[in-house]
Amino acid sequence: MVRKTLWLILAMVLAFHGTLALPAAAQGVGGPLLEKPTAAEEKKEEAPQTCGPIISDSCLPIEEHHFSMQVLGALSFYQSAFSPNWRYTTLHANQYTFFMPVKFTYGPTKNVETYIVVPYVLDWNNSVSPGHAGPNGERSASYGGIGDITAVIKYNFHPEGEICPAMTAVGGIGVPTGHANHLNPRFLGQDAIGTGSVNFITGLNLYKWVKPFLLYSNIWLNSPINIYPLRAADTPQAVRNHENIIFNLSAEYPLSKRFTLLLEMYSNWTWENINPPQSLGFQSPTTLLGVLPGIEFFATEKWALSTGVSFDLVGKYGARKYTPIVSATYNF
Repeated sequence: MVRKTLWLILAMVLAFHGTLALPAAAQGVGGPLLEKPTAAEEKKEEAPQTCGPIISDSCLPIEEHHFSMQVLGALSFYQSAFSPNWRYTTLHANQYTFFMPVKFTYGPTKNVETYIVVPYVLDWNNSVSPGHAGPNGERSASYGGIGDITAVIKYNFHPEGEICPAMTAVGGIGVPTGHANHLNPRFLGQDAIGTGSVNFITGLNLYKWVKPFLLYSNIWLNSPINIYPLRAADTPQAVRNHENIIFNLSAEYPLSKRFTLLLEMYSNWTWENINPPQSLGFQSPTTLLGVLPGIEFFATEKWALSTGVSFDLVGKYGARKYTPIVSATYNF
Protein backbone atom coordinates (compact mmCIF):
# COMPACT_ATOMS: atom_id res chain seq x y z
CA MET A 1 0.00 0.00 0.00
CA VAL A 2 2.81 2.39 0.91
CA ARG A 3 4.66 1.48 -2.30
CA LYS A 4 1.59 2.31 -4.44
CA THR A 5 1.15 5.61 -2.63
CA LEU A 6 4.83 6.56 -3.26
CA TRP A 7 4.50 5.72 -6.99
CA LEU A 8 1.34 7.82 -7.23
CA ILE A 9 3.01 10.85 -5.59
CA LEU A 10 6.05 10.49 -7.89
CA ALA A 11 3.82 10.37 -10.99
CA MET A 12 1.96 13.49 -9.90
CA VAL A 13 5.22 15.39 -9.32
CA LEU A 14 6.58 14.42 -12.76
CA ALA A 15 3.33 15.38 -14.46
CA PHE A 16 3.28 18.79 -12.73
CA HIS A 17 6.94 19.41 -13.61
CA GLY A 18 6.24 18.52 -17.26
CA THR A 19 3.49 21.15 -17.52
CA LEU A 20 6.05 23.81 -16.47
CA ALA A 21 8.98 22.61 -18.53
CA LEU A 22 7.36 22.12 -21.94
CA PRO A 23 6.24 25.76 -22.57
CA ALA A 24 9.64 27.04 -21.42
CA ALA A 25 11.38 24.73 -23.86
CA ALA A 26 9.07 25.86 -26.67
CA GLN A 27 9.87 29.54 -26.00
CA GLY A 28 13.60 28.95 -26.19
CA VAL A 29 16.23 31.12 -24.51
CA GLY A 30 15.10 34.56 -23.31
CA GLY A 31 11.67 36.04 -22.77
CA PRO A 32 8.31 35.00 -24.22
CA LEU A 33 8.11 34.56 -27.99
CA LEU A 34 5.56 37.35 -28.43
CA GLU A 35 7.91 39.91 -26.87
CA LYS A 36 10.87 39.14 -29.14
CA PRO A 37 11.30 41.94 -31.76
CA THR A 38 10.97 40.95 -35.37
CA ALA A 39 13.58 41.72 -38.04
CA ALA A 40 11.35 44.44 -39.48
CA GLU A 41 11.09 46.11 -36.07
CA GLU A 42 14.83 45.90 -35.47
CA LYS A 43 15.64 47.59 -38.84
CA LYS A 44 15.09 51.34 -38.77
CA GLU A 45 13.01 52.73 -41.63
CA GLU A 46 15.15 54.67 -44.09
CA ALA A 47 14.24 57.69 -46.21
CA PRO A 48 13.65 57.01 -49.91
CA GLN A 49 16.58 57.60 -52.25
CA THR A 50 16.25 60.74 -54.36
CA CYS A 51 18.38 62.94 -56.63
CA GLY A 52 18.51 65.89 -54.22
CA PRO A 53 17.82 69.56 -54.99
CA ILE A 54 18.85 71.22 -58.26
CA ILE A 55 19.87 74.70 -57.07
CA SER A 56 20.29 74.13 -53.34
CA ASP A 57 23.27 72.20 -51.97
CA SER A 58 22.62 68.77 -50.45
CA CYS A 59 23.42 68.05 -46.80
CA LEU A 60 24.40 64.39 -46.47
CA PRO A 61 27.86 63.67 -47.94
CA ILE A 62 28.52 61.13 -50.67
CA GLU A 63 29.62 57.68 -49.48
CA GLU A 64 33.26 57.15 -48.53
CA HIS A 65 35.61 56.67 -51.52
CA HIS A 66 32.75 57.21 -54.00
CA PHE A 67 32.87 59.64 -56.92
CA SER A 68 30.15 61.32 -58.97
CA MET A 69 29.87 63.80 -61.82
CA GLN A 70 26.96 66.14 -62.45
CA VAL A 71 26.35 68.13 -65.62
CA LEU A 72 23.70 70.84 -65.51
CA GLY A 73 22.38 72.79 -68.46
CA ALA A 74 20.41 76.02 -67.92
CA LEU A 75 19.10 78.51 -70.49
CA SER A 76 17.99 81.87 -69.07
CA PHE A 77 15.49 84.18 -70.76
CA TYR A 78 15.65 87.70 -69.31
CA GLN A 79 12.36 89.52 -68.80
CA SER A 80 13.29 92.82 -67.15
CA ALA A 81 15.76 94.45 -64.79
CA PHE A 82 15.41 95.02 -61.04
CA SER A 83 15.67 98.55 -59.71
CA PRO A 84 17.25 99.41 -56.33
CA ASN A 85 13.67 99.79 -55.03
CA TRP A 86 12.37 96.28 -55.82
CA ARG A 87 10.65 97.39 -59.03
CA TYR A 88 10.77 95.98 -62.55
CA THR A 89 12.47 98.22 -65.11
CA THR A 90 13.11 97.98 -68.85
CA LEU A 91 15.98 95.76 -69.95
CA HIS A 92 16.68 97.61 -73.28
CA ALA A 93 17.59 94.36 -75.09
CA ASN A 94 16.73 90.72 -75.66
CA GLN A 95 19.12 88.96 -73.28
CA TYR A 96 19.98 85.25 -72.92
CA THR A 97 22.51 83.13 -71.01
CA PHE A 98 23.46 79.47 -71.35
CA PHE A 99 25.01 78.23 -68.11
CA MET A 100 26.59 74.76 -67.84
CA PRO A 101 28.40 73.96 -64.60
CA VAL A 102 30.12 70.57 -64.29
CA LYS A 103 30.43 69.30 -60.73
CA PHE A 104 32.94 66.66 -59.61
CA THR A 105 32.24 65.16 -56.17
CA TYR A 106 34.36 62.79 -54.06
CA GLY A 107 34.04 61.34 -50.55
CA PRO A 108 37.59 61.07 -49.11
CA THR A 109 36.43 59.70 -45.76
CA LYS A 110 33.30 59.08 -43.72
CA ASN A 111 31.03 62.12 -43.29
CA VAL A 112 33.25 64.28 -45.53
CA GLU A 113 32.58 65.42 -49.09
CA THR A 114 34.61 67.56 -51.47
CA TYR A 115 33.56 68.93 -54.82
CA ILE A 116 34.71 71.28 -57.56
CA VAL A 117 32.34 73.19 -59.87
CA VAL A 118 33.67 74.30 -63.27
CA PRO A 119 31.08 76.45 -65.10
CA TYR A 120 30.82 77.39 -68.75
CA VAL A 121 28.96 80.65 -69.44
CA LEU A 122 27.67 81.93 -72.79
CA ASP A 123 26.03 85.37 -72.81
CA TRP A 124 24.37 86.96 -75.82
CA ASN A 125 21.88 89.68 -76.63
CA ASN A 126 20.23 91.34 -79.60
CA SER A 127 17.83 94.15 -80.46
CA VAL A 128 19.65 96.49 -78.10
CA SER A 129 17.95 99.88 -77.97
CA PRO A 130 19.81 102.64 -79.86
CA GLY A 131 20.54 104.54 -76.65
CA HIS A 132 22.48 101.54 -75.30
CA ALA A 133 24.30 100.52 -78.48
CA GLY A 134 28.07 99.98 -78.61
CA PRO A 135 30.68 102.56 -79.64
CA ASN A 136 30.38 101.55 -83.29
CA GLY A 137 26.63 101.18 -83.22
CA GLU A 138 26.67 97.50 -82.14
CA ARG A 139 23.20 96.31 -81.18
CA SER A 140 24.02 92.66 -80.57
CA ALA A 141 26.94 90.79 -79.01
CA SER A 142 27.96 87.44 -77.56
CA TYR A 143 30.75 86.10 -75.37
CA GLY A 144 31.48 82.69 -73.88
CA GLY A 145 34.08 81.15 -71.59
CA ILE A 146 34.84 79.52 -68.26
CA GLY A 147 33.33 81.29 -65.27
CA ASP A 148 34.66 81.35 -61.71
CA ILE A 149 35.65 77.89 -60.42
CA THR A 150 34.51 76.92 -56.92
CA ALA A 151 35.96 74.28 -54.56
CA VAL A 152 34.00 73.17 -51.47
CA ILE A 153 34.51 70.80 -48.54
CA LYS A 154 31.64 69.65 -46.30
CA TYR A 155 31.62 67.81 -42.96
CA ASN A 156 28.48 66.17 -41.57
CA PHE A 157 29.12 66.84 -37.87
CA HIS A 158 25.62 66.02 -36.58
CA PRO A 159 23.55 63.05 -37.81
CA GLU A 160 19.80 63.24 -38.24
CA GLY A 161 17.88 62.52 -35.03
CA GLU A 162 14.26 62.00 -34.09
CA ILE A 163 13.75 65.77 -33.85
CA CYS A 164 17.02 67.47 -34.72
CA PRO A 165 17.99 67.65 -38.44
CA ALA A 166 21.29 66.51 -39.89
CA MET A 167 23.83 69.35 -39.91
CA THR A 168 26.78 69.80 -42.26
CA ALA A 169 29.44 72.51 -42.03
CA VAL A 170 30.51 74.03 -45.36
CA GLY A 171 33.71 75.79 -46.33
CA GLY A 172 34.98 76.73 -49.76
CA ILE A 173 36.71 79.16 -52.05
CA GLY A 174 35.86 80.65 -55.44
CA VAL A 175 38.73 81.63 -57.70
CA PRO A 176 38.44 84.39 -60.34
CA THR A 177 38.89 82.34 -63.50
CA GLY A 178 35.98 84.07 -65.26
CA HIS A 179 36.54 87.16 -67.41
CA ALA A 180 35.82 90.24 -65.29
CA ASN A 181 38.43 92.86 -66.22
CA HIS A 182 39.38 94.87 -69.32
CA LEU A 183 35.81 94.61 -70.57
CA ASN A 184 35.34 95.54 -74.20
CA PRO A 185 32.53 98.08 -74.78
CA ARG A 186 31.63 96.55 -78.14
CA PHE A 187 30.56 93.36 -76.29
CA LEU A 188 27.81 95.37 -74.54
CA GLY A 189 28.56 93.79 -71.16
CA GLN A 190 28.30 90.20 -72.40
CA ASP A 191 31.97 89.52 -71.62
CA ALA A 192 31.45 90.06 -67.87
CA ILE A 193 31.09 86.39 -66.96
CA GLY A 194 33.19 86.31 -63.75
CA THR A 195 33.04 87.99 -60.34
CA GLY A 196 36.55 89.47 -60.31
CA SER A 197 37.16 88.26 -56.77
CA VAL A 198 38.48 85.54 -54.51
CA ASN A 199 35.38 84.40 -52.64
CA PHE A 200 35.50 82.69 -49.24
CA ILE A 201 32.49 80.51 -48.37
CA THR A 202 31.31 79.48 -44.91
CA GLY A 203 27.93 77.95 -44.26
CA LEU A 204 25.60 75.36 -42.84
CA ASN A 205 23.44 72.77 -44.62
CA LEU A 206 20.44 71.13 -42.94
CA TYR A 207 18.40 68.03 -43.79
CA LYS A 208 15.37 66.34 -42.19
CA TRP A 209 13.06 63.57 -43.33
CA VAL A 210 9.56 64.46 -42.16
CA LYS A 211 7.66 61.59 -43.74
CA PRO A 212 6.74 61.79 -46.57
CA PHE A 213 8.75 65.00 -47.25
CA LEU A 214 12.54 65.38 -47.47
CA LEU A 215 13.49 68.90 -46.38
CA TYR A 216 16.74 70.80 -47.08
CA SER A 217 18.14 74.21 -46.18
CA ASN A 218 21.31 76.20 -46.93
CA ILE A 219 22.64 79.23 -45.06
CA TRP A 220 25.92 80.44 -46.62
CA LEU A 221 28.00 83.57 -46.17
CA ASN A 222 30.10 84.66 -49.15
CA SER A 223 32.99 86.99 -48.32
CA PRO A 224 34.75 88.16 -51.51
CA ILE A 225 38.02 90.04 -51.93
CA ASN A 226 37.96 92.04 -55.16
CA ILE A 227 41.22 91.87 -57.09
CA TYR A 228 40.55 94.43 -59.84
CA PRO A 229 40.52 98.13 -58.88
CA LEU A 230 38.13 100.64 -60.37
CA ARG A 231 40.03 102.91 -62.76
CA ALA A 232 38.71 106.02 -64.46
CA ALA A 233 40.39 104.98 -67.71
CA ASP A 234 38.34 101.77 -67.93
CA THR A 235 35.02 101.93 -69.78
CA PRO A 236 33.22 99.85 -68.73
CA GLN A 237 34.66 99.30 -65.26
CA ALA A 238 35.80 95.93 -63.90
CA VAL A 239 33.26 93.66 -62.21
CA ARG A 240 32.97 94.09 -58.45
CA ASN A 241 31.74 91.38 -56.11
CA HIS A 242 29.80 92.03 -52.89
CA GLU A 243 29.43 90.28 -49.56
CA ASN A 244 26.18 88.33 -49.52
CA ILE A 245 24.16 85.62 -47.79
CA ILE A 246 22.54 82.66 -49.56
CA PHE A 247 19.40 81.23 -47.97
CA ASN A 248 17.67 78.31 -49.72
CA LEU A 249 14.81 75.97 -48.79
CA SER A 250 13.88 72.77 -50.65
CA ALA A 251 11.31 70.02 -50.30
CA GLU A 252 11.04 66.66 -52.08
CA TYR A 253 7.93 64.48 -52.26
CA PRO A 254 8.56 60.93 -53.56
CA LEU A 255 5.84 59.70 -55.91
CA SER A 256 7.45 56.27 -56.36
CA LYS A 257 10.85 54.63 -56.13
CA ARG A 258 11.95 56.45 -59.30
CA PHE A 259 9.99 59.72 -59.49
CA THR A 260 10.11 62.60 -56.99
CA LEU A 261 8.50 66.04 -57.03
CA LEU A 262 10.74 68.97 -56.09
CA LEU A 263 10.06 72.52 -54.94
CA GLU A 264 12.85 74.99 -54.15
CA MET A 265 12.96 78.54 -52.85
CA TYR A 266 16.30 80.19 -53.60
CA SER A 267 17.44 83.58 -52.38
CA ASN A 268 20.49 85.81 -52.25
CA TRP A 269 20.82 88.85 -50.01
CA THR A 270 23.41 91.63 -50.31
CA TRP A 271 23.37 94.85 -48.30
CA GLU A 272 25.79 96.90 -50.42
CA ASN A 273 24.78 99.45 -53.02
CA ILE A 274 25.60 98.39 -56.59
CA ASN A 275 25.85 101.56 -58.59
CA PRO A 276 27.68 102.61 -61.76
CA PRO A 277 30.46 102.70 -62.74
CA GLN A 278 30.62 99.15 -61.29
CA SER A 279 29.84 96.36 -63.75
CA LEU A 280 27.65 93.36 -63.01
CA GLY A 281 28.77 89.97 -64.30
CA PHE A 282 26.62 86.91 -64.81
CA GLN A 283 27.92 85.38 -61.56
CA SER A 284 27.71 88.64 -59.59
CA PRO A 285 25.40 88.32 -56.57
CA THR A 286 22.45 90.67 -56.22
CA THR A 287 19.47 90.58 -53.90
CA LEU A 288 17.11 88.02 -55.41
CA LEU A 289 14.33 85.62 -54.44
CA GLY A 290 12.75 82.97 -56.67
CA VAL A 291 11.20 79.53 -56.84
CA LEU A 292 11.86 76.36 -58.82
CA PRO A 293 9.29 73.57 -59.29
CA GLY A 294 10.77 70.39 -60.74
CA ILE A 295 10.72 66.62 -61.00
CA GLU A 296 13.43 64.00 -60.46
CA PHE A 297 13.94 60.63 -62.10
CA PHE A 298 16.15 58.13 -60.28
CA ALA A 299 16.89 55.89 -63.26
CA THR A 300 19.38 53.42 -61.73
CA GLU A 301 21.85 53.25 -58.87
CA LYS A 302 24.26 55.14 -61.11
CA TRP A 303 22.09 57.47 -63.23
CA ALA A 304 19.80 60.24 -62.02
CA LEU A 305 18.03 63.01 -63.94
CA SER A 306 16.33 66.18 -62.76
CA THR A 307 14.53 68.98 -64.53
CA GLY A 308 12.69 72.14 -63.56
CA VAL A 309 12.19 75.83 -64.28
CA SER A 310 13.40 78.60 -61.99
CA PHE A 311 11.44 81.87 -61.79
CA ASP A 312 13.01 85.03 -60.34
CA LEU A 313 10.26 86.81 -58.43
CA VAL A 314 11.62 89.85 -56.61
CA GLY A 315 15.00 91.50 -56.27
CA LYS A 316 17.21 94.57 -56.25
CA TYR A 317 19.66 95.39 -59.05
CA GLY A 318 20.46 92.62 -61.53
CA ALA A 319 17.88 91.13 -63.91
CA ARG A 320 14.69 89.07 -63.71
CA LYS A 321 14.64 85.86 -65.72
CA TYR A 322 13.15 82.41 -66.00
CA THR A 323 15.43 79.44 -66.58
CA PRO A 324 14.61 75.90 -67.77
CA ILE A 325 17.15 73.51 -66.20
CA VAL A 326 18.16 69.90 -66.91
CA SER A 327 20.61 68.04 -64.68
CA ALA A 328 22.23 64.60 -65.12
CA THR A 329 24.29 62.84 -62.43
CA TYR A 330 26.42 59.72 -62.79
CA ASN A 331 27.74 57.85 -59.73
CA PHE A 332 30.91 55.89 -60.31
